[in-house]
Amino acid sequence: MADISEKNKDDTAPETVEEPAQIKSSSEEHVKKSALTSTYPFPQAGADAALQLLQETGSLHQALDPEVNRRLVRRIDTHIMPLICIIWLYIDKTAISYASVTGIKESTGLEGNEFNWVASIFFFGQLAFEFPTIRLIQLFPLAKYTSINVTLWGATLACLAACKSYAGLLVCRFFLGVLEAAIVPAWVLFTSQWYTKEEQAFRVGIWFSMCGVAQMFGGFFAYGVATHVGKDPNAALKGWQIIFLFLGLFTAVMGIVFWFVMPDSPAVAGFLDKEQKGLHLERIRHNEQGIGSQTFKWAQVREALTDTMTWLYAFWVFAANVPNSIATSFGNILVTGIGYTGEESLLLVTPLGAWEIVALIGLTYGAMKTKQRLYFCIAGHIPAIVGAILMATTERIPALVGYYTSGGIPIGWTTILGLQSSNVAGSTKKITVACIGTIAYTVGNIISPQTFQARDAPRYLPAKISICIIYVLITIDLIVMRWVLDRRNKQREQEKAALGNTYKPEENHEFLDLTDLQNREFRYEV
Repeated sequence: MADISEKNKDDTAPETVEEPAQIKSSSEEHVKKSALTSTYPFPQAGADAALQLLQETGSLHQALDPEVNRRLVRRIDTHIMPLICIIWLYIDKTAISYASVTGIKESTGLEGNEFNWVASIFFFGQLAFEFPTIRLIQLFPLAKYTSINVTLWGATLACLAACKSYAGLLVCRFFLGVLEAAIVPAWVLFTSQWYTKEEQAFRVGIWFSMCGVAQMFGGFFAYGVATHVGKDPNAALKGWQIIFLFLGLFTAVMGIVFWFVMPDSPAVAGFLDKEQKGLHLERIRHNEQGIGSQTFKWAQVREALTDTMTWLYAFWVFAANVPNSIATSFGNILVTGIGYTGEESLLLVTPLGAWEIVALIGLTYGAMKTKQRLYFCIAGHIPAIVGAILMATTERIPALVGYYTSGGIPIGWTTILGLQSSNVAGSTKKITVACIGTIAYTVGNIISPQTFQARDAPRYLPAKISICIIYVLITIDLIVMRWVLDRRNKQREQEKAALGNTYKPEENHEFLDLTDLQNREFRYEV
């Protein structure tokens, strides 16, 4: 399919860009029309927002001083990373797992596999709203739209505390999924707007590691609630209700803060002056993808659907999330199934979060330094495969160790998100690929709780065997990804070498909202 996309580049040209007569829309013409160096005196329809900003700030076309660049990156990190990390920390699905051992089943009368459907319905909501949300993300200011979703997500989570029945839980969980549909695509866009390709993998590793922080400290919080509130017969609220109220209200407050603090793009960032905005554009110029266009281009949707990499990403995300319940909805239930009490499980799941933090930050840092993202990702999968085998074949301490080492699998998810940020160009294509990835994620998570059938309790051996098989398959998928991306880079270098001295890329082609397949100057991170 990649070859189809490469061969039919004329079919994937941006539909809405009204280019000057001397500039063709196909990627082949962008390579072969060597004499063209248009300065684009007026912003083109459908071009990236960076082109307008570039005219306002002026183009440097020179290497940034390393010290100036370091200061600018520190400034961006200070203003961007804390907020997206905090939001990612609380937009987390482990709360339902804590609730499973702090009384929610008894309070709401759940029976048989009803808890499985309470866990799964969240992802039906996410799946239903994924396509509408990609258009809304592009149509409205990114940070403002995200803020609304985060605030309503927190309010809905708090409403779960008021649920008294199976039906009430299903309704609230469904709308949680609807509201979370925007989060992953938005975070991919934020990362690509603010960081260079080399910086993106590590930043994704940092904000995604907040899942580990949530797993770790959330377990401590839930244990405190279970022991001090759960054992008090006169308590006005049950332990699970306090968990939902605290996490929900805190997230809603942070969503409101997000509205006022987070800029929609570098073009409107209040913490950067005009000169710094110009410097930032030069910083990200070699990303070959600008900061985003609000023009929706159906040609880019078609390209996304016919690009092999889209489906290699999607397969990994789908397959890896089929076992995801071991870290989310069924984490505590799984630990109790290997011989520990419900209260003990609240503490015993916390090392999984610690291992996830170490694995994510350590491996993504190594990937950043060596520029070998996929090799480090594959290395992170090996302990997870060993851990899955231990969970399936042993009991208590060895099985618990296996449960912890399975926490290395999210390195694959961060790598996929980082690759979508770095390796997918074209605003519409990027959000389409992110959307397809999120759909794969939701389908995997819909299936996930259903692999833990009540009849298989307490060991859930069929689910554990499936985890072993899936971890091997997704590791093979990563190897195929690297081969495809490396092959594309080599082909483009050969094209460039064949043209020799006649080759000269168009000026500011980086900011024309071209896709990675259209822009032959684009090189993929591996």
